Amino acid sequence: MNETPRPSWLAAIIILGAILAVMATTGWQFLSIQDSFEIKRLIEDAGPVQLTGQLAIFAAFGLACVFALLDRERRVAYVQLSHLLMFYALREADYHYELSDHAKATQFKRCFSHEMIPLSIKLFRVVMYRYLKAQRPVFLRSLRAQLPWAIFAFAWAVVFFLSQAIDQMPVFHNLTGQVFEEIFASGAEVLVLIAMILFRLQVNGDKVAGAGSRL
Repeated sequence: MNETPRPSWLAAIIILGAILAVMATTGWQFLSIQDSFEIKRLIEDAGPVQLTGQLAIFAAFGLACVFALLDRERRVAYVQLSHLLMFYALREADYHYELSDHAKATQFKRCFSHEMIPLSIKLFRVVMYRYLKAQRPVFLRSLRAQLPWAIFAFAWAVVFFLSQAIDQMPVFHNLTGQVFEEIFASGAEVLVLIAMILFRLQVNGDKVAGAGSRL
């Protein structure tokens, strides 16, 4: 991959800064609301925060499927990525919990246990680990070259693991913690989508530059 950033490094930092600023502003605005029930409504499954993240991650999953069909050179990587994003999207949408609740209310309750949920989360982590391990050399090389897609991928990792840390730490098991956990989780999903778009811009730009150099 060519090491000429597409778009420019400065443009990528401005976009990233804007996203982080929106996240911080949203959190501040939510916490300034006096009605705790209204805050919970805004961050619940049907609220704007989670809906934004879910739309972004399902869009990223759709793009991965499309690129797997169109890009023969990277087809295997995109197929792996689409599986990862599928697990990611379903996990963030809490479909595993909905499936469990549905199973308990039907004749399938004997075939599905709520205790299977940790297994699905572990499976997501295994798929993520295997994909990241395979793509690690490309990512590190691109990050050293300060390519925008790699910067956004790194930002996703930081924001995603912050959301998980907030979820696991008892000190954040309050309304403030819930607000920032949901904002960070949705922000991470938006960062995934933008990283995918920037990666395609980089690939397409490299193709155009390569074709021009052969003329």
